[in-house]
Amino acid sequence: MMSTAFAMVGARAGDRVLVLGAPDPASAALAAEIASVTGLNGRTLVVDVGDAARSRVETAAAKAGALVEFEWAPVTMLPLNSGEFDIAVINRQLVRHDGRNRIACCEEALRAVKPRGRVVVIESVRRAGLFGLLPSREPGLPADDARAALVAAGAIATRQLAEADGVIYLEALSAGPSADT
Repeated sequence: MMSTAFAMVGARAGDRVLVLGAPDPASAALAAEIASVTGLNGRTLVVDVGDAARSRVETAAAKAGALVEFEWAPVTMLPLNSGEFDIAVINRQLVRHDGRNRIACCEEALRAVKPRGRVVVIESVRRAGLFGLLPSREPGLPADDARAALVAAGAIATRQLAEADGVIYLEALSAGPSADT
């Protein structure tokens, strides 16, 4: 069954997809779902810190029968070459960082994708109205804060793809090649 998050990522066979963060089993399952589509001709790489994240990703990949690579690194300092990926997914990481590190995470995602590549942000949001006063399992981030981090990081265009069940999906476009090159 295709998840909403997977539909928003829009990965296709042969795509190279970078997933920043696997903070919970659902996030690891998303990486495995992406890898099951990108296949042997593509690549799905998850970057996160900690043995728990690695274990979640390996368990989800084995369950899905997919090939998912894992790299232990902070999402604000990726040990990757520029322009390696078609899509980068920032998966529930922005709320975990302060303003400067939030921008650094977005800068790294934008750097990792090819010129005119896509960055998809999946983040819990604070609900509006009375629902916003109720306690939540996950802290939320205002959608405008996520969009502002993407713009500050150099995204040339951003848009909201959807908001469903307390989760927002944003899309950003990386800059193309400069006129000097």
